[in-house]
Amino acid sequence: MFKDRRVKKVLFLAALMFVLVGCKANLDKSGALLPERIIDNNTAWTLSQGWFDFLIVMPIAKLILLFEGWTGIVGAIIIVTVLTNMLTLPLMVKSTVMSQKMQLIQPQVDRIQRKYRGRNDQTSKARMSAELNALYQKNDIKMGQTMLLPFLSMPIMLAMWQAVQRIPSVYDASFFGLNLGELPMGMITSGKWGYLVLIILLGLFQFGAMEIQNVLTKRSKNYKAPKQQPGANSMKLMNIYMLVLVVFMSLNMPTAMSLYWIITSIIGICRSIYIHFQFTEKIAAKK
Repeated sequence: MFKDRRVKKVLFLAALMFVLVGCKANLDKSGALLPERIIDNNTAWTLSQGWFDFLIVMPIAKLILLFEGWTGIVGAIIIVTVLTNMLTLPLMVKSTVMSQKMQLIQPQVDRIQRKYRGRNDQTSKARMSAELNALYQKNDIKMGQTMLLPFLSMPIMLAMWQAVQRIPSVYDASFFGLNLGELPMGMITSGKWGYLVLIILLGLFQFGAMEIQNVLTKRSKNYKAPKQQPGANSMKLMNIYMLVLVVFMSLNMPTAMSLYWIITSIIGICRSIYIHFQFTEKIAAKK
């Protein structure tokens, strides 16, 4: 039940963030950047642009413009992508550790839920809630921290999308012959297969970032093959959904976003390896 609710929360969060930031168009019908949406070194950083722009989009865009003078736009996007991931690393570690702790105690959660299955009176519900809370406290699990990862990654991704789409120099830059401002979908339908290779690489790295923890867990010396959990299929479906969503969005966003996603996936793989050996192995050993 917990995992099913978590899936719904993640999907709701994704939809909500798109509604909040997707209502303002950056391009006209011909695909040209609207003058009033341009962000450059002369753009004022004010709250009048909206809270999302002020708090997240403008800092990312200004950092890209700052590094662009030293490294060029491609290098600037790579550096800012690494920096945003490093800044959020401590919170990402907490979120991942909490999620992994939840996986370890899931059999106990299932037992408590089965114990009260079919008992819908308020007393039974209160007792089940009390037992679950006691289990979470015993294992030092803070439920709010399990949602930090999607809560942080989604707005940062959308802010990066807004930033790269609104910086004019992106549309003149190229990376291995691929124009960063072009939409991969249009280029692929025009027969420019280099963009298809980029999207395939993006999908592979994204899949690797999603599956690396499962691979590491199965190779762990503390690993014991679990029984099929009720929420396992829901989590698999959510991962598939997120993978398809990322690939679909990358086809219809500037190519610079594909570069961002590849770098983020590589960082995610490295982060999972770090968390596994520094935290997960120790937690599993104690259990």
